[in-house]
Amino acid sequence: MSRSFRVASLLAASSIRQGSLGVTLLIILILALVGLNLLFVPGLLGGLVSGANEKVIQTYTADIVVESRRESMLIRDVDRLISRIEAIRGVIAATPRIKLGAELSFDDERTGAVIYGIRPEREKRVFTIHQSLIEGSYLEPGDRDGILLGIQLAGADQPDIELYYRSLRRVHAGDRITVTYASGLEKKYIVRGVFHTEYIQTDLEAFVVEKELRAANPLPPDHAASIHVNIAPNADIRSIAAQIGSLRDDLKILTWEDYAGIVRSMTGSFTVIKAILNVVNLLVAGITIFIVTYIDVVNRRRQIGIQRAIGITPGSITLAYLMRATFYAVTGIIVASLAFKYLVVPLEARYPFHFPFGDVFLRAELWDMLRTALILLSTALAAAFIPVRAVMRVKILDAIWSS
Repeated sequence: MSRSFRVASLLAASSIRQGSLGVTLLIILILALVGLNLLFVPGLLGGLVSGANEKVIQTYTADIVVESRRESMLIRDVDRLISRIEAIRGVIAATPRIKLGAELSFDDERTGAVIYGIRPEREKRVFTIHQSLIEGSYLEPGDRDGILLGIQLAGADQPDIELYYRSLRRVHAGDRITVTYASGLEKKYIVRGVFHTEYIQTDLEAFVVEKELRAANPLPPDHAASIHVNIAPNADIRSIAAQIGSLRDDLKILTWEDYAGIVRSMTGSFTVIKAILNVVNLLVAGITIFIVTYIDVVNRRRQIGIQRAIGITPGSITLAYLMRATFYAVTGIIVASLAFKYLVVPLEARYPFHFPFGDVFLRAELWDMLRTALILLSTALAAAFIPVRAVMRVKILDAIWSS
């Protein structure tokens, strides 16, 4: 076995040295480009999915949403329940919300919205909406006359936003708008701030302080429509959700994925797209290695026949071609990995892709690089083995006397 390996190594090294430098560099370049594609596509889609998930969690749902199973759809004894939730290991903070449908108007523009009653200081510990203000300031706890609007409601003279023509169009911080609640109450509010999170569902929300919304929609004391829970980055979300569910039997516990199903659907679509693109890239790599190996073994058919006649085993010859394919693949992988990590990722970080969820940054994961290396190497070996195996089946004399 060791002798066959030494012979194969000698044949492979001789083939690479004596081969055309231009052809060798072209093969390595093609495989490097394939490797870059195999790294770039998962890196981009991974960054896109990660960015979208973060937007949903940080601005719309938090990690866990607690709702009620009762007919009234309201959670009772909210303050005590929040204390018990925050006592669970891994929970950072929890905040309650109440809500009521309303019509917003400004001059001759009208639009519908859901108004949420919030506790501003608690909201800041769970969500990052206060960091997404483009005008004005966040709500203060005792501000009964202020309202906070998402950009998709305010418009703010930005016609490039998705729902501008369904918004109030010209509303800015400091303007006074009229809110007509579903309960029949009508009241004017001063727009304290306008936020733009770049997640459209969040940007369609409006907020007032909880006491104000309770005045517009009288609810039983200490009741809420939902509780949003922020957990530590490394905490087990399923375990914490189960612990919250065990506190009371009238609670419905949803993770952010359950609550925002559209993101899960989008993630699944991206996975399919990534798989299709990877298959195409691997076909390119496989066909490249196959063609190069096939042309070489056809041109060297007589030489291979002579090698077999003087005692070099078919296994050694086959192994030599596999070693050469391994050299091409490994060199291409190294070039692709270095180019991706030290050229593509820093360049994209400086000029990031912008999607509806915000800027997306490539993710350079070690596992993705190892997976790419394994896949590309396996493809190269399989593509090299097929034509060599076919030539090895030809009889020695037929190979020697072939034209």
